[in-house]
Amino acid sequence: MYWRDSLRTRMVLWSSLLNAGLLLVMALAFYAGARALIVQNARAEAENLAQQTVRSLQATLDSVQVSGRTLAAGATSVGVQPSNLRSLLLASLAGDPDIAGAMVILEPGQLPGDVDGFTWYVRRDGAHLVEQSVADLGYDYRIMPWYLRTAASPDPWWSEPYANAATGGEYFATFNLPLRVSAARRGGRQVGMVSLDVPVGRLAELAKGVSGQGLQPMLFSPEGLAVVHPDPDVQMRLDVAALAARGPDADLAPLAAAVATRSPASFEHHDVRGDALGTVVLPVGDSGWTFALTASDRWFLHRLDRVAVGVALASLVALLVALTLARRYSGAIAAPIEELTDSAHHFTEGEFDHPIPYVQRGDEVGVMARAFDAARSSIKARMREIGQMASARQKLESELSIARDIQQSMLPAGRAFDTGHMHVEAHAILEPASEVGGDFYQFSELEPGVLWFAIGDVSDKGIPAALFMARTLTVLEQQARRHDSPERILAAASVRLAENNETCMFATVLCGRLEVESGRFALASAGHDPPLLLHPDGRAELLALAGGGPLGIEPSHDFPRHEGVLAAGAALVGYTDGVTEAFDLDEQAYGTARLLRALAGGGSASEACQRLLADVRGFAGDAPQSDDITILAISRRREVS
Repeated sequence: MYWRDSLRTRMVLWSSLLNAGLLLVMALAFYAGARALIVQNARAEAENLAQQTVRSLQATLDSVQVSGRTLAAGATSVGVQPSNLRSLLLASLAGDPDIAGAMVILEPGQLPGDVDGFTWYVRRDGAHLVEQSVADLGYDYRIMPWYLRTAASPDPWWSEPYANAATGGEYFATFNLPLRVSAARRGGRQVGMVSLDVPVGRLAELAKGVSGQGLQPMLFSPEGLAVVHPDPDVQMRLDVAALAARGPDADLAPLAAAVATRSPASFEHHDVRGDALGTVVLPVGDSGWTFALTASDRWFLHRLDRVAVGVALASLVALLVALTLARRYSGAIAAPIEELTDSAHHFTEGEFDHPIPYVQRGDEVGVMARAFDAARSSIKARMREIGQMASARQKLESELSIARDIQQSMLPAGRAFDTGHMHVEAHAILEPASEVGGDFYQFSELEPGVLWFAIGDVSDKGIPAALFMARTLTVLEQQARRHDSPERILAAASVRLAENNETCMFATVLCGRLEVESGRFALASAGHDPPLLLHPDGRAELLALAGGGPLGIEPSHDFPRHEGVLAAGAALVGYTDGVTEAFDLDEQAYGTARLLRALAGGGSASEACQRLLADVRGFAGDAPQSDDITILAISRRREVS
């Protein structure tokens, strides 16, 4: 029988042709999938790098802004003594290494007892400080555009990069904010300004930290100037609008729009060679600066293309050799396949280090072995990534747990207050729905025989709510030390919390004051649920308490005062909406009626808190907690001699 008539020959031939076709399809599919995966991962990595860079830039700018506000607050409070103001300037430079210069201007005659005013500028010059008055700089600050803009602007602002003799020829960007006296003193008029200089080179250094092959960082000033750009002809010369209007950069219109609106964006475009690019644009907080990072698909894919060509050539050679020797060695093919199958079985058992035979062969068996080896390496890499993700999540959970402990440490423990023959007990419980929450409470004896207390609920949940909760709690305690009535405390707090509240977060607060000996109490509410009065005979009554608006939205002085007497044997219970809006598995709310029944019967402050919490838990059952639960109780009884 001629070889061409052999069934085995024809079977090997057709099998070889079929396998060649299948290998080609698999290679193309693998290439297409790998290409898409590489591009996707490259874009994701570029976005992560951009976010990390923005966080670094924002941390630097936020630090300068905080230093500026601190300097402004100090400049209007220490008086116009030059030594005091100069010390503030030196402290600002010493406290933040990113600040290269600081200036304070107080106009003459604007503060009590001041005639000459104060103008002083301090900047770094290597390891030394250069100090001079603003007049020594050679211009009248009152007609300078930056001073006029600061006087007219309600908010602080960042200047465009500039360089002059005062900066030693180095490019600076300046954070400018007006100095204003409090409304109680001078109607909030401007009395001067504060400015802090930051070297543009420092911002450029942070932005260029992600530069590398395939990555092109860009940094734009508040007015769109390209401070960092891969093209030297563009950097510090063109703004983003002019850049997008150029012929080769016509695809950058989304970049110009994102910089103009100070909003994040992500888009695809092409360079002059037609290569695909992906650009992510992120605003740097509320500073007006914008960072963009462009990733080139071509750079990330060229190695894949080389590998694909090499694999294709190796596969072609292996196929030709297999076609020549298939008739002679067809019987020996089964053994390698069985061994590879055995290796694959070890993979299913998790034994990824089991040796793979025939990796060096050039035929189909070798291709299969190398594919198994590549798959093993990929799986091991994914397993490492999963382990790293699990470690990162564990670290995040640990940090959240620490944050919860810190938040809990800000709240007072239950305690008793005694005056004369009267004994007052204050007790509270807070259970956040997540690791950290926005509910809070406070009570303390700010003056002998007088108990100040508050309970509140911040909008939203999680870390933002916890941060706003800490700010609200601090502001309330500060105002409680200044004012002796709850309505004044809330009015003053509403002014402070509305300042710089660009996130529009707010808090509902119930604030009160109790005289321990007489039992007289006064309450005021900022949009909070009314408290309950537990009478000595066991009755539970919901107080009809009118309230003002929540704190943080806008300043207000309309917080009606409610007065009453906490009799001996009575208790006052405040709570957040996590109690009345607790839901069971049927989505039924706990409600006010159950609240009154649970607290009927009286008892001490701690007993009332525990009884109400147990009733809410029993009602919710296995349903997940939907909101933070906080209960504050204050009981009063007469001491028996």
